[in-house]
Amino acid sequence: MTSIGPTRIRTEAAPPTAGPVVALAVALAGVLIWAAVFQESLTPHSLLSASSLLLFTLAALVALIAWRRPVPERAFSYWDAAGALTLIGLFVAASVDPEQMIRIVAGTDRHP
Repeated sequence: MTSIGPTRIRTEAAPPTAGPVVALAVALAGVLIWAAVFQESLTPHSLLSASSLLLFTLAALVALIAWRRPVPERAFSYWDAAGALTLIGLFVAASVDPEQMIRIVAGTDRHP
């Protein structure tokens, strides 16, 4: 057994589980369905901003699940799923125009 921190312990030979893969797939499907439902009612920049916020929230939830589980040695873990959701959320947030983001945050979603 290898210690990777004061409270986290890497397990030796944990059997692979489908939980992290299912969590990642369900989170991504949920964001896509959410975006499809609200596509008509939100502006494109608002939709991207809200989608990235939803991805970050789901990544935090998956990270909370990961915190309660042992870390497998070589299998895809909940930490990996949370990292993938965070990375996708960063990519979506980076695609929003900074000027539009300022307008959204300031509460004035006006077009020039």
